[in-house]
Amino acid sequence: MAGKCLANWAVFSKEEEWVMCKKMCFFLLVVLFLGVSFVPVTNAFKGSITVALPQEPPTMDPNITTNAIGFMLWSWSYDTLLKYDMLTKTVKPWLVDKWEKVNPTKVKFHIREDAVFADGSPVTSEAVLYSYNRVHNPKLKSRQRKYYKSWKKIEIVDSKNFILHLKYPNNGMFGMLSRVFSVTNPKAATKKGDGKRYLARNTMGSGPYILKSWNKGTKMVFEANPKWWGNKRYPNRPKTVVMRRIIEQTTRVKSLLKGEVDIISGVEAHLIPQIKSHPKTKVEVVPATRIFFVSFANEFGGPMDDINVRKALNYAIDADKIRTTIMKGNVDPYHTIYHPWTHSGYDPNFRWYGYDLAKAKEYMKKSAYPNGFKAEIVNTRGRFAYDAKVTEAIGAMVSKLGIEVKIKAVPFPIYKKTVVKYGKKKQKLAGIVMRSWGNTFFDSSSVLSVTGSCDGPWSVVCNKELDKMDNHASSLADPKEQDKAFKAVTAKMKELALHKVLYKLKQVFGIQKSVKFNPQGNGSMNVWEAVRQ
Repeated sequence: MAGKCLANWAVFSKEEEWVMCKKMCFFLLVVLFLGVSFVPVTNAFKGSITVALPQEPPTMDPNITTNAIGFMLWSWSYDTLLKYDMLTKTVKPWLVDKWEKVNPTKVKFHIREDAVFADGSPVTSEAVLYSYNRVHNPKLKSRQRKYYKSWKKIEIVDSKNFILHLKYPNNGMFGMLSRVFSVTNPKAATKKGDGKRYLARNTMGSGPYILKSWNKGTKMVFEANPKWWGNKRYPNRPKTVVMRRIIEQTTRVKSLLKGEVDIISGVEAHLIPQIKSHPKTKVEVVPATRIFFVSFANEFGGPMDDINVRKALNYAIDADKIRTTIMKGNVDPYHTIYHPWTHSGYDPNFRWYGYDLAKAKEYMKKSAYPNGFKAEIVNTRGRFAYDAKVTEAIGAMVSKLGIEVKIKAVPFPIYKKTVVKYGKKKQKLAGIVMRSWGNTFFDSSSVLSVTGSCDGPWSVVCNKELDKMDNHASSLADPKEQDKAFKAVTAKMKELALHKVLYKLKQVFGIQKSVKFNPQGNGSMNVWEAVRQ
C-alpha cells in the first residue's frame, strides 16, 4: 500500500483505499520529518536450549554456599565483577568495565553505567557492599567466607565507584572475582532472614537469565533477562534455557541422542562412540581445571593420624591403573593440586607418590595398625564420570593392606553431609575421602585453604604447620617469591601424605550439531553464548 501511495498519488479505485493511503502517507512524512528510522530488534532471543546435568544446585542464593554446579548456574542469573581468560591469564570486563590498582592492597572499580538488576533498579556500589556483607553475616552462616580471607573492606566512593581494600596483596584476586563474588540486589534485605529462604528458589541478580520455575529434582527453567546490559553483545542467545537433572550417565546420553537435550558434560569414555556416530550430535573434549585426589581424614585422630598409614595408602593406590583402565585416558596424569592455569605454585616436574605395594606393606608394618583397621571410602555416585567404579577400585587396592573397607558411593547431597561431618569431627570411622577441586577461581591461595586446611569448608584434614605455610605464601606480593612458597607448600603436603593426588580431568561434552556452543573446562557453562542454528 505504501508503495502504491507514493507512485500513484491521485489514482485509486476505491474511496476507502484513498483514505487509508492518506493516513499512511501522513505517517511516513512524520517519520521522515522527525528523523525516525526503523531498526530491527537487536534482542531477538532465539528459541531454547536444554542442558542436562547430574545434579542441581543446593540453592540459587549465590552468597551462601560453595558448590560446583551452583557456581555454574548462579552465573546464569547473577553477574560477577569480572571474567578471566584461563589460557591467557588475562582479566576481562564484565559487571565492572574499569579498574585501577591503586597499590598492592587497594583496587578501585567502576560499575558499568548500563548495569541494572532484573527489576530495573541500578547496580550500585551499595549493592556490591551488600553482597559482601551477606557473605559475612553470621546469621546466614555462609560457607564462602574462606574465599575472602584476604579482603579487609569495601569502601564506597559513589554510586558507581568503590574501592576494595585487602589485608595483604592477593595476586589471584582477579581470578576469584570472575567466579565467586556474585552481586545480589539489596532489595533481598526486605525479605525474611536477609532473603536466604526467598533467594533459595528465586533470583534477584543482574545477569543474563531469570529463574522462572524450579521443579525440585527434575527441571529448572530460565528466561532471558530483557534488561541485561549484555543483550546487545549476545543478541541471538536463547530466549529460554532449561536445566534438566538427569543423574544417570547413560540416560543423559540417550536423551541427547533422542534430541531431548542439547548439551551434556562429563561423558564417560565408553559412551563417546555413540555420540560420535550419531548424525545429529558431536563430541567436544577440552582441557579442564578439576583435579582428583584422595584425602585421609585425620581431624579426630585414629588410623589416619598415623603418617605411616597415610604413606602406606599413598603407595597402595595405583593412580595410573585407574587412569588407563577405568577412565580410559580421559584424564591426564597429575602430581599436584595446583593447576597450570592458577597464577602460582604449579610445578610440572614435581612427582607424587607412585604405586608400590611392597613399600605400602612396609609402612603398614611400621604403623600402629600393622594388622589393619576398619575404614570407609566416601565418594559421589553419578556426579563425575566413573566415580562409583573408581571408589570400588581404590577399595580393592587398600584392602590388600589388611584394611576392612566399607564402600560409600552416594548421591552428592549425602556425600556433602558426610564430608562436613568429617570436617567437624563428627564422623568417627576412619575415612578415605575421594575429593576433587575445580580450581575454577584460578587463585592459588584458595586451593589448600578450602580443601585441605584446618578450617576449610571442604577439608577433612588438618595440619597447623601446613596452614601457616599456605597463609604465608598467599600473602606474598612478589610473584616469584610467591611461586616458590606455594611449591614449598606442595612439598610439605607430600611429606605429610595427607592426600593422594590421582589425575586431572579432561572435560567431555556431548552437543547437538544444531547448537553453536563453545564448551569450557573451567566449570563454567556460558549458555548466553549458545546459538540455535
